Amino acid sequence: MQMLNYRYNEANSAESRTKNTKRNIVAGLINRGVSVLLPFINRTAILYTLGVEFAGLSNLFTSILEVLSLAELGFGSAIVYSLYEPMAEKNHKKVSEIVSLYRRVYNIIGTIMMVGGLIILPFIRFLINGEYPDTINIYTIYLLYLINSVISYFFFAYKECMLIADQRRDIVDNIRSVISVIRYVIQFIVLYFIKDYYVYMMVAVIGTLSINICIQVSTKRRYPYFKRIRGPIKLSDSLVKQVKGLMINRICDTFRNSFDSIIISSFIGLTATAIYSNYYYIYSSIYGVMLVISNAMSASVGNSIIAKSPSENFRDLQRFSIVFAWISGWCTVCLASLYQPFMEIWVGKELMLPERDMILFCIYFYIINMNNIRNQYITGTGMWWRLRCSYIIEAGSNLMLNFVLGKLYGISGVLVATIITIFLFNYMQRNRILFREYFMESKLSGFLVEQVYYLIVTATVVACVYGICSLVVVKGVAGIGIRSCICAIIPNILFFIFFKLSPSYKEGIKLIRNIIKA
Repeated sequence: MQMLNYRYNEANSAESRTKNTKRNIVAGLINRGVSVLLPFINRTAILYTLGVEFAGLSNLFTSILEVLSLAELGFGSAIVYSLYEPMAEKNHKKVSEIVSLYRRVYNIIGTIMMVGGLIILPFIRFLINGEYPDTINIYTIYLLYLINSVISYFFFAYKECMLIADQRRDIVDNIRSVISVIRYVIQFIVLYFIKDYYVYMMVAVIGTLSINICIQVSTKRRYPYFKRIRGPIKLSDSLVKQVKGLMINRICDTFRNSFDSIIISSFIGLTATAIYSNYYYIYSSIYGVMLVISNAMSASVGNSIIAKSPSENFRDLQRFSIVFAWISGWCTVCLASLYQPFMEIWVGKELMLPERDMILFCIYFYIINMNNIRNQYITGTGMWWRLRCSYIIEAGSNLMLNFVLGKLYGISGVLVATIITIFLFNYMQRNRILFREYFMESKLSGFLVEQVYYLIVTATVVACVYGICSLVVVKGVAGIGIRSCICAIIPNILFFIFFKLSPSYKEGIKLIRNIIKA
């Protein structure tokens, strides 16, 4: 009878994980669509109403504040990881303790970010090579960016960790979607009719505050048992270790994503930063969609790691990997074939990168996506501390190569530096540690052979479709339409033919069917 109950509970748990994953993917994709399309429209409005320097300034300030956000130290991910077990066991007292601790830490982080941001304020001018818009006070604009970044730490953003750990990330995404639509519409009206960047940023601050208030209302209704613990709360030794590991991880990610723009701004200027950031915006928008898919699985993977054996989870990893390889491969094909025609229509030839740099962006995109599914198992097992050396090596190598190659080769050097460090110290090194520490019964070599096969297939399909699209002589929107039709049909036929040869193909198809039926 106990065995029957176990199987029944496990079946229900598996079904619940699948439903939550589907719900999180749908809500996440809607949110991503909103956060890609509407900012894209507003960025275009900035380029044409205010000028390219404003776009470069926006990217520079965002990058600076991402560096300051290192104060968060990855604490949020560690908190979500520590909530999996007490929420599954309905240990309300433990949940209240952990979330109360998170609130205190968030207040400290917000204070550190505010002080750090004010210290940087007098040196803003020295991070800009050449001219900057003289119609605004760059220090005032920077302060508005700073307020928009730190305001969440002093209000209710910390409570979203309960929703995420409870596999209800969709609630957070839905709140962000609704508020963001209102925010971006108002910002567009401000840009189009008033052309006032100060008001534009004030609307952003109000939007961020509104999201936090809605999260507070939702969590208060969903988790009425939560009560703030006002007395001393002791950090467990395991949580301290996880925070240390995540701190190093955050530094690594910040060096890769934020210092690129700062180095380009310092070495070349705001216009080059804006050109790079336009391409990075398209890249990061599609990458964000991929993150929605992988992150929607995070809480389910965490729950699965508690309930299932490493060998069973490895089979899940293989199923996820082939599905994700198909999706990321197809996105890479679309990027390679549509990037330049789209940029020519959007910003014009004078603000386009050479073909070489476009190809580097596509390589960057594919290589970083090779890590996404694996990262869910790193998060689910809480392996950040054991990966600390990998984070340090990647961060140091990326920063050093960025300075050297960025100085010598400009934007091309920055992209090559990022690609090298992601492949060597993120993909290869972390896979090795994950298999050594968790997937001990499975062979890393077998997993890598599959990954290499996916890479060869993707490179072949990219070359074929890119060659076909280059034969299209029609320009403008009609040309993009023709290329889009080619990208929608031919790559997926080729992926079907090649991926059907993979041992993981049938399991991947089964996974997709389960998600659709859920």
